[in-house]
Amino acid sequence: MPPLSLKPYTVLITATGKSPITLRLCPVPLLVGLAVLVGLPLTWISLLLYQNVQLVQRNQNLSETASEVLTELDAIGNEIEVLKNRAGLPEQSIENTRVPNSKAEIPPRGGVAEEAPAEVMFDEARRQLPSLEVMLARAVKPALEQTLESEAEQAAAFPNGKPIVGESSISSEFGLRPNPFGRRGYEMHEGVDFAGPVGKPILATAEGVVVRADYNGGYGNHVRIDHGYNYETLYGHLSKLEVKIGDRVQRGDVVGYLGSTGRSSGPHLHYSIYRNGQAVNPRHYLKLAETK
Repeated sequence: MPPLSLKPYTVLITATGKSPITLRLCPVPLLVGLAVLVGLPLTWISLLLYQNVQLVQRNQNLSETASEVLTELDAIGNEIEVLKNRAGLPEQSIENTRVPNSKAEIPPRGGVAEEAPAEVMFDEARRQLPSLEVMLARAVKPALEQTLESEAEQAAAFPNGKPIVGESSISSEFGLRPNPFGRRGYEMHEGVDFAGPVGKPILATAEGVVVRADYNGGYGNHVRIDHGYNYETLYGHLSKLEVKIGDRVQRGDVVGYLGSTGRSSGPHLHYSIYRNGQAVNPRHYLKLAETK
């Protein structure tokens, strides 16, 4: 087969009784035009397919993002439920702002699985968000702040501080003991005695108000502190008082100094804790090692 010539062609079209028509054809432009006409639909198809893949991928990304947002909102809702319980809120107090779709509330269900459109999930997220905000702002946050404040006050009033500066030995335990003056018989000791030198600082073991600061025949110079929450502490046999009735003290404040006033066989601190008016063993509050 002879090679295709790229030179121009002249085509003569004749008809009987009419003048001939002459057409001059150039192969290069003609071939280029045919190639464009053939290739153009393929280009369109490729472009449309690429755009469709991009849209599918974008929609998939949006769906995944929307699903993650809803999952996070559910997690936040569950955390709010925990905070609500922590704050001691009753269930009915925020029943109108309860978060839907909580995992703990899903009833038995089933059916054909159909993927939810991204816009529907975003709409659901937008619907849930105001309920969460209302619950936090109007119910949970104020109640939780009040609860934490009350717990902080109760923790400050809990008598678990050390009543004497530095190291000291215990000379008498809480409970039944022989008469400390060598006489016959036993007596109930409502505290723990810490032996030490006269003048050693004695400390309040919790925040409270001084309700006694005077001399008593049994405890000598002594201080009694009301901590609230049904707790009181007593510091006896002091050589000198550093507080007076009505003073408010913090844990670690000096209330007096170790001595041997009152019914005492030697310098020591008698320390008692009273809960609901009953003496309890200070060891359980001071976390002292148990004696053998």
